[in-house]
Amino acid sequence: MEHIQMIPNLTEAQGGQPFSLLTSLPSLIRPNDASRVYLWMYFIFAPASTGFLWMFWKYVVRLYLVRRFYEKQGIRFVRNSYPILGPEMFVNGLVGNNKTHDWLYTERPTDLYGSVRGFSVQLYTTDAESCEELISKTGHYVDRDTPAKYSFGRMSPHALTFYYLNEGRFKERKVTLTQGLKDSRRLYEILQRQAQIALERFSVKSESGTTINIRDILDSWTRESSGEQVWGSNIKREIKVYDISGQLKSMPFMEALNETFTDLRFNAFRFWHRVCFPLAAMPLSKESRRLGYNVKIIRKAVEDMMTTPEPRSVASVVQKTNESLGIPKYQTRDDLMTATIAALDTIKSAVMEALFHLLSQENASWKQRILDEIKDVKERNGDLFAELPQMPVLSAFLLETLRYEPPGSLFNNRAVKDFDLSVHGKQYKIKAGTRIVTSIHGLHQNEENWRKRVGVVDMAPLTVFDPNRFLKNGDAINSSGCFMPFGKGPRRCPGQGAGLMMTKVFLVAFLNHNPNCRLVLPDDLGKDAAWFNLYSRAGYEIVCDDKPGTTR
Repeated sequence: MEHIQMIPNLTEAQGGQPFSLLTSLPSLIRPNDASRVYLWMYFIFAPASTGFLWMFWKYVVRLYLVRRFYEKQGIRFVRNSYPILGPEMFVNGLVGNNKTHDWLYTERPTDLYGSVRGFSVQLYTTDAESCEELISKTGHYVDRDTPAKYSFGRMSPHALTFYYLNEGRFKERKVTLTQGLKDSRRLYEILQRQAQIALERFSVKSESGTTINIRDILDSWTRESSGEQVWGSNIKREIKVYDISGQLKSMPFMEALNETFTDLRFNAFRFWHRVCFPLAAMPLSKESRRLGYNVKIIRKAVEDMMTTPEPRSVASVVQKTNESLGIPKYQTRDDLMTATIAALDTIKSAVMEALFHLLSQENASWKQRILDEIKDVKERNGDLFAELPQMPVLSAFLLETLRYEPPGSLFNNRAVKDFDLSVHGKQYKIKAGTRIVTSIHGLHQNEENWRKRVGVVDMAPLTVFDPNRFLKNGDAINSSGCFMPFGKGPRRCPGQGAGLMMTKVFLVAFLNHNPNCRLVLPDDLGKDAAWFNLYSRAGYEIVCDDKPGTTR
């Protein structure tokens, strides 16, 4: 057995100094320089490795497992659905051709489509039954989660658009906003006057020989109409913002709002901003910082306008009601901001699409029938405001436009907890955290759905633009669940009636000024790519003359 030799004299062992265990142990175990380096490496790399493994699990392994979970239920995924890249590469190409990424989900038959966006699974409903089932779950199992809060949502982050149904007094505020938009006679008078101003400003008149850029005239008309409806004469002010070239410039309020709103959306369409939404709102680029500055200036201008609301304006009605309900001012401000900008690009896109079809030679007979409806109202000295809903050909043409290419065609949601989605007798298990989106474009192109639910056997294929389907079967279509350009359920657009009126008024005013004109497409824009949705920068020109010719 080994013997442990005890130190007989602790004082001698320490060179004559009193021995202390507390002071001696550190010197006995003090690390040398090499071990000190290893210690630092441990403290640096251990947390980093742990963080990396956690992120790899959360954003790669878990994503793969969730995807497999849905695939085992028979949900088909778009090819190359991988994190970060994958489908967004295809979307990039579609956006470059002025199409929405809904074109990825128009194959048949299927109840749900799967995709990966960034590091999250995203399911798309393209079937009427699945869309209706999803709407019934809204506010209970799913709710709004839209990337728009990182684009134009930076202007109004507290607006209804970005609140859950059961938060922020959503229902009361929506009722108030809907009531504020109900003065249709006042809106009609504004639309008529602003349409006349825009048409005269751009010299839209038969035989004038004028060439008109359609985007320019619609930019002017939509911003002035929307601005006056919500704020009245309050919009007649100028603010200083940075233009797209980076120069500080004084602009009319609505022009600054319109340009900033559009630039925010297109900034969010960039590849990495679509993959990781928050990047669009971060001041990482000169463009994002420019837009951030403009947003602050515009929001300050809105707060100033709220101090002097014009009687009968939407702002006046909404502010008065919300104040009586005790709704915070910042929520009212953002709801009014959304009401101002909501129509700027959606109505512009709808009118561009309608005029594109209306002026195409293959639809010449439809244009003539609409002109005949307008002529009939004139000859009877009818009230056009009252007659607009009673013009069946114009209504059918517009509804087919909204079916064929809805301006904005995705309703973004996220599952807030696990639930079952029942479609055609099959139960799909949806995991909390899954993004689940109603694809309106896919719904409007679902031939199988339309045959079953509308029940019309002689209807033209949905890939064909044909207003006859609404002229003959409008009631059946509207009640079928196959057509919902403005949404449905508790999140249905409160401005549906105003939007339809805006589009109709401009089409009638335009045809009154220029019944004979030519549509001219740019050389680099073929007819098969001429879509005018919110993703599109496509445009065309209109020549105001009576010369016969083939539309390019």
